[in-house]
Amino acid sequence: MFEAAKLGASPERFPNLEAAICYIAGTATHAGEVRPWVRNVDTNAFLIFGGRVQPQNGVRQ
Repeated sequence: MFEAAKLGASPERFPNLEAAICYIAGTATHAGEVRPWVRNVDTNAFLIFGGRVQPQNGVRQ
């Protein structure tokens, strides 16, 4: 299960990562505002923050 949020909306839950990514796709980001994000509810790990996929090993690609 995945949870996603974007500016001006409460977090919503999705059955898979692809659906969560589609939900925040194209969301504009602005300096000083809450950024869109996706997290894995089961592990409580943020996978996407600020509209960018986060590397699993902590190294930027």
